[in-house]
Amino acid sequence: MMKLFSMAGTCALSVHVVLEWIGAPFEVDVMERGENHGAGYLAINSSGQVPALLLDDGQVLTEAAAILPFLADSFPAAGLASDATPLGRYALAQLLSVLTGEVHVAFKPFFMPQRFVTDAAQFDAVRAQAFVVLAPMLAELDARIGTSDFVLGNRRSVADAYLYVLLRWVDNAPDGIAPYRNLARYRAAAEEDPAVQRALLRQGMAPVGAG
Repeated sequence: MMKLFSMAGTCALSVHVVLEWIGAPFEVDVMERGENHGAGYLAINSSGQVPALLLDDGQVLTEAAAILPFLADSFPAAGLASDATPLGRYALAQLLSVLTGEVHVAFKPFFMPQRFVTDAAQFDAVRAQAFVVLAPMLAELDARIGTSDFVLGNRRSVADAYLYVLLRWVDNAPDGIAPYRNLARYRAAAEEDPAVQRALLRQGMAPVGAG
C-alpha cells in the first residue's frame, strides 16, 4: 500500500486529492510542523520537504511536480493525464511547471519572509510585495480558466489538484480571491468534490469557504 507523507496546508494536499481521485488504497501520515525535520522523516526524504510518497516496493518519490504525473501515468483508468499525445504530455508538464515553479514560488515571500530579509520590521512589506508579484499570475490563470471546470482542456487532470491548493492560499491577498471571479467559482466547485472533501477531512483541514 502506498503511503503519503504530508503536512496540513502544504502542496502535499494536491497529491492526497489525486490519490482520492484514483481510488487506490493508501495511507497518509499528516506530520506536525517540525516533525518533517526529525530523524524519522529525514531517513525517508533527506530534504525534509513534503510531499513524499512511499510506494509498495519501498521506493520513495518526492516533489509534487514529479509525483502527480507519475500517478496519472500509473493509473490511466482515472483519466488524470491530459492525453497520450506528445503535445498533450507537454501541455501538462508546462502547466505543472508554471504552477509549481512560478506561482507556488511567488507565495514564498508571504509565508517565509525571513528567507528574504533579516529585519523583522520589513516582513509585512515583503509579504505585501508577494501579492504584487502574484496578481498578474492569478489574473492570467483566471483568464485561462474562464467558464471551464478544468485548468487543462476539457477534462480533469492532476494539475487541477495543484491549482486548488494554490487557490486556498489566495485568501491571504489584500482583496482575497474576489477579484478573480473565475478562480473563485472554480475553487468553490472543487470544494464540492467528494474526493477533495475526503482529503481535507483526513488532513484535518476545512474548506476555505467554511465558516
